[in-house]
Amino acid sequence: MPSRHTMGITGCLLFLCALPMAAADKPDLTPISTSEVVFLGKLKTLRAGPAGLSDPPIWTFDLEFEVAEQWRGAKPTGRMYYRIQQPNQPEFPLNTIWIVAARKNEQRWDITFLAAAKPALVESAKVLAGLPSGWKIEGEKILSPWASVKGYQWPANAPKPAGAVCAVTGRPALLAGEKIEFTVTQVPPKNPQKYKNDYGDGLFEVSVKNTSDQLVEVPALLTDGQKILWEESIVFCVQGQPKLLPGVGKSKNLQPVRLRPGEKVSETINTLLLDGVKWPRGGWRVYFDFCLGEKSTSNFFYYFSAWHDRLRAEALKQLGNR
Repeated sequence: MPSRHTMGITGCLLFLCALPMAAADKPDLTPISTSEVVFLGKLKTLRAGPAGLSDPPIWTFDLEFEVAEQWRGAKPTGRMYYRIQQPNQPEFPLNTIWIVAARKNEQRWDITFLAAAKPALVESAKVLAGLPSGWKIEGEKILSPWASVKGYQWPANAPKPAGAVCAVTGRPALLAGEKIEFTVTQVPPKNPQKYKNDYGDGLFEVSVKNTSDQLVEVPALLTDGQKILWEESIVFCVQGQPKLLPGVGKSKNLQPVRLRPGEKVSETINTLLLDGVKWPRGGWRVYFDFCLGEKSTSNFFYYFSAWHDRLRAEALKQLGNR
């Protein structure tokens, strides 16, 4: 997949999301929520890369950490890529402890959040890393993306595992689990139009696989007993905001999906149906973080307004006629 650094205004540039400087006493922790790995680590090696000629400059680095505490995902190995835009070159004292969040970009790790490990910040970051992707902390309240759905409440008869819950909806912080693999791929367009939908028409195949040799219950993937309720399970983070599929809150019979050893379930999802996305005029890439519990993966398609505006209107019309 092409580098995420080529994105435009429709996405959140990685170097704008990370604040390593001491002046950032209260950095925005949002990138932690949708990162694949989050850990506390000691900086072992540092190699400065080229600096961009923009104003202010874009500074680039390769860093390697010794992981002290792993808070989310598998422990990363090797060097990690980091970039930040600011007037002066940032300093990274060796053997300093840092809070690090990162996402895999092809064969390398891109750092999405980096900050010195101050005690108060460590506590907040650790709590956020332990929540499902797309959740947030406001003051002392833990909030899920479902808190934005008017009248949404976690059903009284649905499972309520121990742990954090959304302060507004009562929804538990449902996780996918270590044995679950979560992947997202672009669906090729049915009607290819060169330079208009080379990267698809906003359709993505979402897959959840049990990688173990045992029966696994997936709390974050919900069913009503007959079909998988993807709208109750998947969160989309786009342009810095969590979004949900239409149809949320209609089912009151929510139970976790169980997957047999090696079993994979998939669904084609139309992101054109997401409400509140700022679709570009002209043409530009739109990036999504697809989230299931603590799992998240990034993908994109190129939105060409002269082509996709019509497709989006048709999709919404069909949805309204159901």
